[in-house]
Amino acid sequence: MSTPSAVVQPQTQDRRRLPIMTEALDVKDMKLYAEAGSILADLEAMGHAAGSALTVEAVSAFDQLHYHGADSVRYGIAQLGIGAAARVLEIGAGWGGPSRVIAAETGARVVALELQQDFHSVGESLTARCGLADRVSHQRADFLTVDHPAGSFDHAVSWLALYHIPDRAAYTAKIHHLLRPGGMLFVEDLMQGTAYTAADAETLSRELFSNSMVSAADYVASVEQAGFEVVAADTMTQDWRAFTTERLAAFDANRARFIARHSEALFEARRHFYAKIVEYFSADAIGGMRLVAHKR
Repeated sequence: MSTPSAVVQPQTQDRRRLPIMTEALDVKDMKLYAEAGSILADLEAMGHAAGSALTVEAVSAFDQLHYHGADSVRYGIAQLGIGAAARVLEIGAGWGGPSRVIAAETGARVVALELQQDFHSVGESLTARCGLADRVSHQRADFLTVDHPAGSFDHAVSWLALYHIPDRAAYTAKIHHLLRPGGMLFVEDLMQGTAYTAADAETLSRELFSNSMVSAADYVASVEQAGFEVVAADTMTQDWRAFTTERLAAFDANRARFIARHSEALFEARRHFYAKIVEYFSADAIGGMRLVAHKR
């Protein structure tokens, strides 16, 4: 197992100031998730008329809400060895971008699970336009209450979503329950940075909808305690700090074009989020984790 550089002795997370997620609307406080339909305007601006057929490649320029886009998804595919016969669960699928890449490039069948109704609906329509409705099934549900039989999936994947879900022990155990014996897990997620303090909890809750952000050591420990063997756990903080800094600069450089396509209000909302992410990575209040594990 490759061990994250930030791992220290597990600590007890101060959860007193973290909110409990009870309504899908709560996540809309996170400004990245404003206007799920904006991707349709992006596609139309690139010449893809409303309702027209799409390719996964065309949509992937806009539908990947995590870092490094489809390249990160392809890395996950390779790490898990996803093949055409695989059953895959994506947790926190957003528009379903990773699910479509997995289905298109491997032939696997994927369930794209998303809490937010607007992202779910837009994602489902994009999948149909890509001709992948037979391989990607969109499900709008809270992961903590979703009902699938034990061992339903060969692989579970998630990009920058698990830290939104409250009760880390419960959802990690549920992932374990839904995987077949020997099933594989691939996660990219935010974690507490090396300079994180309990005082950061309220701010990160409000700006990032953080409900279960833990240290690197506790991240690995919680996965192991759920019954997984961790194959690799890599700190992505430096890489993601550079990525998000470059993303903010590129976004600012394209301000006029973005506003012409969407609105100034959406530009300001998205810029607020991008700037906050840069601020938190720069202060080491947050960090990044990439983890691969298999069910014991």
